[in-house]
Order: sequence, then C-alpha cells, then structure tokens
Amino acid sequence: MHYFDPPNLVALFVLNVVVISLRLGRVAAIWSALLSVASFDFFFIPPLLSFAMSDTQYLFSFALILVVAWVTSAVGSRLRADARIARAGERREAAVARVARDLSGAHNSAQIVAICRETIAPLFEAKVALILPDSTDSLLPPKDGEFADLSVAQWTYSHSQRAGLGTSILSAAKALYLPLKAPIRCRGVLAIQPQHQTSLDRPDDNRLLEACCSSIALALERIHFAGIAQETLVRIEGERMRNSLLSAVSHDLRTPLTAIRGLAETLEVTDLPQNERTEVASAIRHQAEDLQQLVTNLLDLARMQSAGVRLNKEWHPLDEIVGSALSRLGPALAKREVRTELPIDLPLLEVDASLFERVLINLLDNALKYTPPDAKILIRAKAVGPSMYCFVEDNGPGLPPGDPEQFFKPFVRGKKESAISGAGLGLALCRSIIGAHGGTIRAEAAQPAGTRFEIRVPLGSPPGIEKEDAA
Repeated sequence: MHYFDPPNLVALFVLNVVVISLRLGRVAAIWSALLSVASFDFFFIPPLLSFAMSDTQYLFSFALILVVAWVTSAVGSRLRADARIARAGERREAAVARVARDLSGAHNSAQIVAICRETIAPLFEAKVALILPDSTDSLLPPKDGEFADLSVAQWTYSHSQRAGLGTSILSAAKALYLPLKAPIRCRGVLAIQPQHQTSLDRPDDNRLLEACCSSIALALERIHFAGIAQETLVRIEGERMRNSLLSAVSHDLRTPLTAIRGLAETLEVTDLPQNERTEVASAIRHQAEDLQQLVTNLLDLARMQSAGVRLNKEWHPLDEIVGSALSRLGPALAKREVRTELPIDLPLLEVDASLFERVLINLLDNALKYTPPDAKILIRAKAVGPSMYCFVEDNGPGLPPGDPEQFFKPFVRGKKESAISGAGLGLALCRSIIGAHGGTIRAEAAQPAGTRFEIRVPLGSPPGIEKEDAA
C-alpha cells in the first residue's frame, strides 16, 4: 500500500491474468482472475484482511478483471488453435511434398511400393500395402501386405469407393481400403492398417491420406503411360528397321542376284572364248562374294542385337590380326596400294581375334567400295596409356556431308541409292563388336583428304612372356 496505489495494483493483477491466459488457457485465466479479485479485496481493500468492501466502486474493478481474463483467454485460445492448425497444415504440406518428390522420381511400381512402405507407413504409424491390378483388371496379392483382404480390395477397386475400417461398407475389415483414382481411371488400391484404432479419425489425417493417395495414383498413371510410350517407340523403331530391311532386300540383295543371273545366262547361251568365260566366271564369283558378305553382316547384326555379342577373348598380337584380314581380302586388294605402320613393340591385345578381324575387313571393304582405284589405304596403330589405337585411313573423296555418327546406325549409307553394293550394315556391326570389347570407334576426315576410322580398345594387363633358358 505504501508503494502502489489501488489502480496500479489493479493493473498489475490484470497483467498477471493476461499472461496466465495466454500461457495456460481459459480455465487457468478464470481461476487466476478469481484469486486476483479475492487477494485484492482481502489484502488491499479496507477493511483489510476481510472480504467486506467499504466502497462499491471496487465492484467495477473486480468485474473488469474478470472480463479481461475472459476476453484474453478467448483470444489466447484462438491464437493457440490457429497456431496448432498452422503447424498441422505445415506438417501436412511438408509430408505431401516429400511424398510427391519421392514419387516423382519413381520409374516403376516396385519403387512406388517401397515409397509407400518407407515414407507413408511411418507418417501414419500404420502398415501400408499397395495392391495393383494385372492386365485383366484382377488385383494381385501384395508381397508385404499379409493383412490385406483381396476381396475387399477388389470391391474398392471396382467401385472406386473407400471401404473397410471406419466406413459403412465392409466395416468388419481390419484395414482401410482407399481407391487410387487418377484422372483417367482407378490405378489400384491402398490398404492401410493403423496401429491405433483412432489414428485415422482426425480430419487432418484423412486429408493427408487422400493427398497421398492422389499422388500415388498420379505416379502410377505416369508410369503406365510412360510404359505405353516406350512400347510405342519400340514398335516405331521396329517398323523403321523392318522398312529399312525390306529396302535393303529389295535393292541391295536384288542387284547382285540380277547380275549373277544375267552373267550365268550369258555363259549358257553364248559361245564365248575361254578368256571371256573366265572373266564372266570371275564376275559371278565377285557378285556372290558381295552377296555373301551382305547376308553375313545382316545375320550377324541381327544375332548380336538379339542375343548380344559373345566374345572368345584371348591375347593376340595386333600384326597377326591385321595380316589375317589382309590375306582374307587378298584378291580385292591386289590392285591397291595398302601400307601398314605397326611398331614392333606393340603390346598384346585381349580380343576375340575373329570378330576383331571382321571389323578390319569391314573397314577395308568400306575403303575399297568408296574410294577410286588409285586411292591409298593405310593401317597403323599405337599404344597410348591404357589404350590401343588402330587407324584405317584412305586418301579418297572423304565422308559424305552430315554427322559421321549417323553412318554407324544400321541401314544408313552415305547415299540412299547407289550402284555400290551394301545395305549400310558394316559400320553398325563394327560398333557392336568394338563396344562389346569395351572400346570405341569413330570416323573423321583425314588430312589433306580422305577418311580415317579410329578404333580404341583397352589394353588390359598382358601376360608376361617366359624367356627360354640358354642352351
């Protein structure tokens, strides 16, 4: 009383009520207001130490304290409720964003199942099973959802309505079944079995669960249409390959067959001198060899694309493989200038010798076909670091316009229609073989003119050569 006047004491009691109402809620604020009024009356209002009041104006102070307590407690409760709703909304949005982020990176249904098990199940403290349909719209039993009832799930999937726990439909089920409704159609069923019976009764949790189901449905529909798009691309590529094959058969196979037939008829109906008969027979043999090479490349490429390249890798010196390839093309190279620059200290190569020889034969045959008779062909090699580089180059007219990489695709040629035999398979076969060896092959323009093919294959660790003891 000596330090504070009654109005100041009333303000102090009001402040105390306001603080308690904001921190502890409405009930605590009301009790604090009643105790403040009683304390103020008992200790500070004459007669002291008594609840009697000598001045009725203090009734207004007491009423003011009670009103302030009621109003501030109501405001505090509303603020706390708003904060709680905001925190719940933030948690829900963060959870939905996390689920949507994980689902956006899923490429197949197995990854979506893993996301349901690892992200959505802990979020609701429940067991979760993703039940997906097969091609006949019959649901398949989930791998890790023993609690799921397929009959209830099938009803949910067929009617696109929730059923099971907490609903009026098939309520005897031990789990809640939610349809995964995407914009086009229902994509499956999410079965969820909460650990606590009331854990899914809150509206916020139900809204969160619906948002997760929508994200899962959208992810499943995206994967479905991505699969359809991939199948369509495969069909389109197959159709393109089929058309290219038919084009090759109709032109590049028919041309040598027509030539062989015409030359054979010439031998039958005419009396040619021996030297001319020899030339015609040689021409027939060359056409047959071209036809055999074309068919061999076609069959080999088809086999490699379907079953892969099977390698029989052993350690070989590169000069032996080059020599074998040159001897195989001996008659065709007889009138050409072919040089080799192979250092004597080249390390051994771990390759399939027959397939690597096929690569060199195709590159040499390519040079023979697309360069004039006076063009020179050079084969050279060098070892640089962990790789062996082999070059087949010529000084002919060079590459056709365009990206050189396109010529390594099947059925792609420099000229769509040409008198030169071939179906555009040789370089594609070379890339398949070199790629199976872990290497690369590329084409580039040589200087000052011509074409250079660069083959790079890894060296590996060649075995040591034991030295013979001196006699």
